[in-house]
Amino acid sequence: MHKSLEPDLGRMIAYCGHLGRQSTDQMLRGAGYDVTPVQTQALMYLACRQRNRETSQRDLERELHLKASTVNGIVGRLEEKGYISRRTSPYDGRIRLVGLTETGRSKVEDFRAALEETERRFTAGLTDRERETLGALLERIIANLENEVSNP
Repeated sequence: MHKSLEPDLGRMIAYCGHLGRQSTDQMLRGAGYDVTPVQTQALMYLACRQRNRETSQRDLERELHLKASTVNGIVGRLEEKGYISRRTSPYDGRIRLVGLTETGRSKVEDFRAALEETERRFTAGLTDRERETLGALLERIIANLENEVSNP
């Protein structure tokens, strides 16, 4: 008798993330937007945080879980597109502040709709109860992994 192969959950979760980014990218590019999923994520974070104030680039790095050099590139491209502005903090020259421009604010709702559509695609065919269960399980997995990463 053969032992049944159990699914590799880590691989499956990573693949879901990969497909989600591809789906969002296709949707945004299909709608004529020149942004990547991670650029959209950065813009959405800034929109949630902003409320008429800038955010440090370091906070953005933590939110995106990316290295400073990677976020610097993302911020640079968004700045070139006119979606964000960045400047040195007047209180601490080591801190770079980023914020949405008017153009960036006007795009956020379009991006939000694309992200909501991606989530609908992720959960198509799931009941409300299944969505809640999946969300709770993923939160636990994230907490486990964050604990492992921060306490090696």
